[in-house]
Amino acid sequence: MLAKLAFRNVRRSVRDYAIYFVTLVFGVAVFYAFNSVTGQSILFDLEDTATASVFEMTGQMLGMFSVVIACVLGFLVLYANGFLIRRRKQEFGTYLMLGMNPSSVSVIVLLETVAVGLVSLGVGLALGFALSQGLSFVTAGLFNIQMEQYRFVFSTNPGSASSASSRPSP
Repeated sequence: MLAKLAFRNVRRSVRDYAIYFVTLVFGVAVFYAFNSVTGQSILFDLEDTATASVFEMTGQMLGMFSVVIACVLGFLVLYANGFLIRRRKQEFGTYLMLGMNPSSVSVIVLLETVAVGLVSLGVGLALGFALSQGLSFVTAGLFNIQMEQYRFVFSTNPGSASSASSRPSP
């Protein structure tokens, strides 16, 4: 019954959850795109070690930039949660006046948050995958590297250099 109530609440207050959803989608997409740059190096024809090391350094810089983004997104998620709680304070009060336990109200809020989080994770990963493919073209243009045989690469372990270093050396 709590799950049914939680999903109904999410559908009913889509406008309130939209900012939370967009924030999470943006965060997942940016994290995936930035942290998969080093995994995308397998696409490029890196002829010299200087270019490969610059490529690795760029991946590390983007990884550090993603920490800053994590802090900003953490603040935004906390703010959005506070906004949702303040906006729905009367609704939660009504639940409590009707005899619902405070723990049941907490479970409802948790289920709502998990439902929105899972949907935004899926959408964010799809958007991040598309963004990472576009970022690989931008990176190739930035380093003047030719992409001779383009193929889609899905980074299962973003941020690791193991997939990039598994190439045979020239």
